[in-house]
Amino acid sequence: MKRVTAICAVVAVALLASVNAHAVNVGNIVVKRGVADTVYKAKHLVVGMADPGAEFKVNGNNVKAYKTGTWGIELQLQPGDNAIKIEDAAGSTSFNVFYSTTPKAVKRDLAKEAAEAEKLKFYPANLMVVTKKYAYLNYGAGTDRLGGAKINYLPEGIKMYADAENENLYRVRLSQNRYAYIPKSQVEVAGKWAPESDFMQSNVVLSESSSVYNAGDFDRVSIGVEDKRPYIVKEYNDPHRIVVDLYGVQCNSNWLTHKGGLKSVDHIDVESIDSDVTRITVYLKTKSSWGFTMDYKGGSLNLDIKHVPDQLYLKNLTIGIDAGHGGPESNGAVGLSGLKEKDMTLAMAIALKNILEKQGAKVVLSRDSDVGMTIRERQDKFIENKVDIVLSIHCNAGGGPLSSLGTSTYYRYNVYKPLAENILGYLTNMDGVNSFGMVGNFNFSLSAITDFPCVLVETLFISSLKEEEMLADPAFRQNMMENVAKGLSDYVKECRIAEGQAKK
Repeated sequence: MKRVTAICAVVAVALLASVNAHAVNVGNIVVKRGVADTVYKAKHLVVGMADPGAEFKVNGNNVKAYKTGTWGIELQLQPGDNAIKIEDAAGSTSFNVFYSTTPKAVKRDLAKEAAEAEKLKFYPANLMVVTKKYAYLNYGAGTDRLGGAKINYLPEGIKMYADAENENLYRVRLSQNRYAYIPKSQVEVAGKWAPESDFMQSNVVLSESSSVYNAGDFDRVSIGVEDKRPYIVKEYNDPHRIVVDLYGVQCNSNWLTHKGGLKSVDHIDVESIDSDVTRITVYLKTKSSWGFTMDYKGGSLNLDIKHVPDQLYLKNLTIGIDAGHGGPESNGAVGLSGLKEKDMTLAMAIALKNILEKQGAKVVLSRDSDVGMTIRERQDKFIENKVDIVLSIHCNAGGGPLSSLGTSTYYRYNVYKPLAENILGYLTNMDGVNSFGMVGNFNFSLSAITDFPCVLVETLFISSLKEEEMLADPAFRQNMMENVAKGLSDYVKECRIAEGQAKK
């Protein structure tokens, strides 16, 4: 057993369920992590709380608490018992940590492992399923903490044949030679499917004549299709184009009518890339992307490509700002001092709103108080308010409490990489802010829709004691959001130049 000895101060020992260890106090100094009977690593972290700015010693090493009251130190242990002594002017206390060089025994719950493995297995389904609103396709059956790797969203009412299922997913057949996966929560079961039926005979429809015309705020590419079928859509640069692959559709589009007055679309092309896959390529006039939507209506699949704003200045744009998390059920990450991600993101979103409004922009917040919102509700609010760009503000977590990993930006589609790059550049020029990097193909649902450019900003790691202190400082948060605004402003300027609206 661990021996805890009080030398001067009265020592309070209490169980902390979150770390399965004891809290050790000396005066106002509390050890919240690092009091353990046995550890299996030579490097040992001891972290806790004290009065902000308090100075004391741990095993003779000087330690100073951050302004949030958190403190931490990494100690090098020797095999066997290690005495860890904490002392300040008020007194001292010590406790023992045993460092075992024998690997920790791993207890396996074979029944639980078998049950988890069973959930992943696929079994024949032979069902017809129909998509709900905001349904999306996944590339495979894998997952991470943000779900499976998404392909794209689909409109409501698309029927697909599900030939296999596991606990959470259907495997759906897009065409003779292409499969995808869809969460069960995203579809309704419409009935049975006879596996012996001829897929080509029963599922494939024809594409029809298509046209493109200026519809006001967007150019519409109207693709004639006999019935709703799934599709995969991607946007590319060099040349700037949108490519739509229609599955279960044979090419029969002999008329591609281009109306006058087009602002976004240069021309469209159509081809067959498989016996039941038709590809529509939309070549664009524009250098920058401002989003597009797709939906079936009246015997056509309509691809609506937003026009570039006529005057590319912040004062003419509507910016959506998403304060991550919120409400009693979603604190997000929580720092050692108790600092909550949901509170920091809201404070930063409001600060960014004020900065952008001073520059003339119209701003729409996903939330302006501590309320819970689903991703769908956030998406709907931004779409209803016709935002031009969305920035989602978050705090990161991970690594050790003594690490300082820094800031990062995230985007889903490569056409929005320059926006993420500009913002990250300004943030990493701030004193004391490291670069954690830039992440593409980001699997965040808000970034996955194509209605508007979207970049997520992970400001700093709230799990880092140093960065938690920085985030707790209103002046630092204000400075950080001013740099986000600079990155946004530079991106808009680059788009303005690229679209020929201004000289360099």
